Amino acid sequence: MIDSQTITKVLTAAEGTKPHTQTVARVMDFLEELGKEDVKQTKRRGKKLVVVDPEAADRYHDRCDRANEHAPAQSVTS
Repeated sequence: MIDSQTITKVLTAAEGTKPHTQTVARVMDFLEELGKEDVKQTKRRGKKLVVVDPEAADRYHDRCDRANEHAPAQSVTS
């Protein structure tokens, strides 16, 4: 799970300024669209969350852990 506050922190670190709330919402929408059926947005205890299916996350990490493969290097905000 990734909450909107964590996405805000990551964007702030990458860009140097705090993002607008709509930017955070667009990133959350993008992650959901990118993950297709393996990623869903939900709200729990007043917090917006992006929830990744654990099996899908394991598949991604298994691919990235191979010696000749690396995680994508593109910025989310590009």
